[in-house]
Formats: sequence, structure tokens, C-alpha cells
Amino acid sequence: MSSDATSSDSSLDPHNDAAAAQADDGSTGQMVEDVESTAAELDADGASRGTLRDVANSLGISSAVALRALRGADEIKPRMVERVREAAERLHFPLEELSGETEHRGVVAVLVNTMRNTWISDLVRSIRIELAATGRTAVVVPTRRRLPEYPVAVDTDAIENLVHLGVDGFLMVSDLADMDEVLEATGNRPLVGIGCSKELVGRIDTVRIDDEVGQGLLVDHLVSLGHREIAHVGGVGAAVARERADAFRAAMARHGLADSARVEPGDFTEQVGQTAGSMLLRGSQVPTAVTCANDVTAVGVLSAAREAGYDVPEAFAVAGYGNTSLASSGVAELTSVDPNSERLGALAAQMLVDRVSGHEGPFRDVAVAPSLVARRTTAAGPRPETTRRKRISVD
Repeated sequence: MSSDATSSDSSLDPHNDAAAAQADDGSTGQMVEDVESTAAELDADGASRGTLRDVANSLGISSAVALRALRGADEIKPRMVERVREAAERLHFPLEELSGETEHRGVVAVLVNTMRNTWISDLVRSIRIELAATGRTAVVVPTRRRLPEYPVAVDTDAIENLVHLGVDGFLMVSDLADMDEVLEATGNRPLVGIGCSKELVGRIDTVRIDDEVGQGLLVDHLVSLGHREIAHVGGVGAAVARERADAFRAAMARHGLADSARVEPGDFTEQVGQTAGSMLLRGSQVPTAVTCANDVTAVGVLSAAREAGYDVPEAFAVAGYGNTSLASSGVAELTSVDPNSERLGALAAQMLVDRVSGHEGPFRDVAVAPSLVARRTTAAGPRPETTRRKRISVD
């Protein structure tokens, strides 16, 4: 069991007095306007209530300061306490769920397929911030178990042990293998899926990435640069991968490029991404650009391009998905889709707390709209076919 989710986090530092003082700067009018703007955005998204992060962002303060203000901490100025509580009420934040600073009523388990995906750390941070308001914490639990007779299986024993230990509930990042077994292992504990596939809608509470919008943003971006021969690496290994591949095809068809919408099979790993990239680049019809199922896959494609002698982005543009630290690193500078991990994690944590607190009713589903972050790997349009391959002279 990993305890990544309980590591130190400056955004939850209870001694962040400087931030509290800075936040109380007298700009009441702007704060009111920002709170109303946030409320309008929540209404547009169909959200019944805001998260702790929504309250903090609407006032231009950290989540730590917002939480301390809601708890009535002595070091927070009375005027700031008043503003935070007013914002919380306006955004329908559940003040009745607020706990005292020293109360820790339970632990939430975050179930993941792997610890190698850096997207998970972004999600866990936002989950922790939201859970902190109710005195809860989170632990991250890898669930993938490899058996000789099966390539991938879920470790239901670990999930059942968590139930016996008395966890409040479960947050599941992406689809796990053997979902029927997962649902049985969690027993009567609430389970909320984050970044999962449409296949789970109606079976559990779900907070998904709107992949139709995400892949559409990538294709729109590449087409605007002049690309027409665009491929996608993905579609294998999980329902989410298939849905992203379908969203890519739909986006290409919207531009009248359905005949050029090639999907090279790949999962979410760098190794398979590199193999798929090599297949694309050694074919008779090489695309000028490629979108990928995630950032890790895109890094593999970049490696294949380098080995094949293709300049990126002049000869071959590459885009990822997830906007992880891999994408933003100075080495990759990878164009990627930002799934709004902060909102995904906060909404999922909120849904779980609702269920733990006794909320009943149909399972809910929220699709969070992502955004595009353009970087160096798609900074140029396609070259003519005759000049795309980098010539390497051999003496």
C-alpha cells in the first residue's frame, strides 16, 4: 500500500499565514464578481455545489487558507473568514460536512492500475485537498496483479483487506481489470470512478474526461497547422483507449478526413508507443502528425521519431493526452490535452463524501471538459513529402 497521498503538501499547510494576510487585501468588489462568475460556471456545468477548490479559486486564495477560514482559525482575519463563508454558501459548499482540524474520521483508498502514470499524482493532490475539509485522508493502492494464466488481473484480496480495515470508500482511477470482481470486493463501500470509460456510467458514480472534446481539440489544432495525414496511437488495453480512438475518428470525420484517420494499435505504455511509432514511420504512407492515448505513449512515439531520423515538429508532429509532468518537461515540450485534473479529483472526492454521508439516489455522471496546451512538438505544419525525412550523411 502506497502512502503517496499523505505526503506533505504546501497547499494544505495550516501555517500559511502569509497567504491569508495577502488574501485579505480589501478587493471586495472583485471577489464578489469572481464568486458570481464561479457560480455561473458551476450552473453551466450542471454542478449542484462547489468544491473546496472552487471556493478558494473564486477568492484568489489557496485551499489551505479557505479551509482554515471555514474552521474559524485564529490567524485568519475576521473579514476573510466572513468572505470565505459567504463564498461557500453562494457556491453551495457543504458546510455541514466540515470537520475540526484534528478530526480524522476515516481513510479513503484510491485504487490505481499502476504507479508509473504521473497523472495519478495530480489527481491525488486534488483529492487530498477536498477530503481534508471533512477530516479524511487518502492512501493510494496499486491493484494490478499478474498471474501466469492471465496477462493482467485485479488484486481483489487487497481491496477486501481494505474493506476489513474499515476504509470509508474507494476512488478508482481509470477502469480496473475485472470490474465485476472489483464491485464485489468493495462490498457495500461507496465507489467513485475517475477518468473512467462510459461503460461504467450507471454502475457507479463517475467523473469522466470528455474525450470527444479532448481529441477534437487535438485534431482541430493539427488541421489548423495544415496537417491532413494524421494518425492516432491507442485503442488497445482498456475501454478508455477505445473511446479515445473513436473520438479521434469522429474528429477526423468532422474535418472530412475520415479516410486518413489511421489508428495504430497501442496501449498506455512507452514501450508500445515506441513500437507503434516505428510502424507508422516505416510504412509506405507516413503521417505528418500523430495524437496519442496518453503522454507516456507520446514519449514512446517521440523516441521512435528520433531513432528514425525525423525532426519534431518540422517533419513529424506529436501530441499527447493528460498534460502530465512528462509533457511539460524541458526535454519533451509535448503538446497535450489538459484534463483538468484538479476538478476531476475534487468532484470525485465530493461525490464519495456524499455517499459516505448517506446520499442515496441514482448514480451520477459528470464529464469534465479538457483544454489544449500547445508546445514545441506541434509548433510547425507539415513539410512536403520529399523533405520530411532528415537526411543523415554517412562518410
